[in-house]
Amino acid sequence: MRKAVLTTTLDLLSQRGYEAMTTRDIAAHAGVNEASLFRRWGTKAAIVAEALQNYSATETPTPDTGALRTDLLALLRGIIARIQTPLGKVIDQIVVGQNTQPELEEVRRAYWRDRFKRAEAIIQRAKDRGELPEDIDAHFLVEVAIGPIVVRANATDQPLDDQLPEQIVTLILSSIQQKSTSSN
Repeated sequence: MRKAVLTTTLDLLSQRGYEAMTTRDIAAHAGVNEASLFRRWGTKAAIVAEALQNYSATETPTPDTGALRTDLLALLRGIIARIQTPLGKVIDQIVVGQNTQPELEEVRRAYWRDRFKRAEAIIQRAKDRGELPEDIDAHFLVEVAIGPIVVRANATDQPLDDQLPEQIVTLILSSIQQKSTSSN
């Protein structure tokens, strides 16, 4: 039942968007009783939150290539690829705050907590391998890495092209290298 509901939720989000999708629609398309949805999740927003987290974990998994540079490149390329899909555009509207419905506030928070936790694992592995100094703020580094993508996807007409991840990662790593060199 869980898998059918989460898959249906993503399909309906992609087709209709959050506002036009109802729990009745989810239940009907998933082949379950609407009361079952309320018993398990409580609200439409809770169903969407779990569907988004499940989707993010499976569709944009945290890369582990063995090197910080290639992990960051893979992470950013995955984000860009996801954002450019119909479902990715709907998800982006929900998690970046373009949809101002109050019940989505916790969905946004849960989504970003999960995404940052996963991405920060890349930074911790890099520290463990000695690629980064221990004093690097993992959360801030991830914000810096994804920030240009979020801005381009939501605020400017700049392209989300193949060069963008390379430009971001090169800038981040050269800044870290410069900081390390100047502090020694």
